[in-house]
Amino acid sequence: MKKGENWAIVSASSIEKKGFLETILGKTVVFSGSLRFAFADNYRQQSMQKSQVNSYRDLVAFVSQKYTFTNKDNLQNFYYQQRFNSSESDSAHTVQEYLEKVESKIEGYWNFDRVVDLLNINYLLAESILKLSNGETRRLAIASALLKNPMLFLMDEPMTGLDKETRNQFDGILRKIVDSGIQLIVATKPDQIPNVITHVGVLQDGKLTTMNREDFLNSFDMQKERKFFHFDVEKLDKLIQINSIQKFDFLVRMNQVTVVYDQKKILKDLNWEIKQGECWSLKGHNGAGKSTLISLIIGENPQAYANDIVLFDRKRGTGETIWDIKKQVGFVSAELSRFFPKNQSCIKVVLSGLFDTMGLFKKVTPDQESQAMEWLSLFRIPNVAGLFFNQVSLETQRFCLLARAMIKSPALLVLDEATQGMDEDQSSLFLEAINHIGKNPLISMIFVSHYENEIPETVTNEIVLQDGEIFG
Repeated sequence: MKKGENWAIVSASSIEKKGFLETILGKTVVFSGSLRFAFADNYRQQSMQKSQVNSYRDLVAFVSQKYTFTNKDNLQNFYYQQRFNSSESDSAHTVQEYLEKVESKIEGYWNFDRVVDLLNINYLLAESILKLSNGETRRLAIASALLKNPMLFLMDEPMTGLDKETRNQFDGILRKIVDSGIQLIVATKPDQIPNVITHVGVLQDGKLTTMNREDFLNSFDMQKERKFFHFDVEKLDKLIQINSIQKFDFLVRMNQVTVVYDQKKILKDLNWEIKQGECWSLKGHNGAGKSTLISLIIGENPQAYANDIVLFDRKRGTGETIWDIKKQVGFVSAELSRFFPKNQSCIKVVLSGLFDTMGLFKKVTPDQESQAMEWLSLFRIPNVAGLFFNQVSLETQRFCLLARAMIKSPALLVLDEATQGMDEDQSSLFLEAINHIGKNPLISMIFVSHYENEIPETVTNEIVLQDGEIFG
């Protein structure tokens, strides 16, 4: 990589892309060959003359798909429901507080006002970082990385979680970053290569083939590169049938639902009904209110009691418990994996779905453990059963969460950007499973995605949110 170049790294395997970026970050063991970071030579020499501890990594910023935001005590002990409890928002920094804490080893072009303007997050400055949508969190991560004024900026799937409008603006954002003197290495999908990219590296079987952007775009056949896997649909149906699915007239009925935080309306007079067997797509820009709407349905938002909401034929606030709701809902989210305790193995995460807890804290029967292994085998990952959940790949985590959601045979499956960041092969297998599950006449589905090509064909209904209201 020479001065002035910006690279995209593409691969059918996200593990290879992650390994490539982590090698540059110094997080892997290099058994042979050598690494040289010439861009840091002057900085390191000047730092040593001042007797200052230094590393080339002082000049490198990285935005991954796993966010590591901490609370005011510098701990990462957030829990999923915390964002919906306004009384607990004080435990986390606001967006402004978080950005003001970022330190840079060198002076540069990027300061607070410039990153806020570039990422269009001025309206978020007073918000708790706990309450940000997935796309808003990604913009915050990019903003905080820029404040370090790096010379080299690494990004892993940078458009993940961004709505269509922000994705359309993203080339302009990257152009301003590059024009400020920062060089980019972006791990991305072949059809999402930004315009500022000058060169492409193709990773396959541990080997890197390099070419300029034009040669790559002229030679690469995306359909040829993809491999479509299939799984045992009969086995999937049998696993779902282990537990009977309860029948309802309405899974969801909302009447004039309004949710307010700090005098700001997140949802406004919303009406929605879901009948058994219906599959819906839920769309909307980042911050439109999708996460808040889902939180009302999965029983996590206390403002449900202040609204006219019926879940599974029972009005909220009539004596039902949160566990009555949760046992009917399977939930898979791109960010859910962050909230499991670090001592949980993959099979424990799957088994926790039987008890609707963020981790397994009860003794299970041999039959239940066998059932969990059957789900892992269905998705071709039985070998990870004993591995810690937070140490396996993103794709593996997502399949574990799908197994966790389905092990209790829910009447409603909620998928909130569930394929976000997955590689092409694993995403196709995941969506194939979702599509088949959606054909079950007793299972309803809510599917959230910013990408039209990800929406399963079994989804025949649509709701679109715009600033908290149903659009169209």
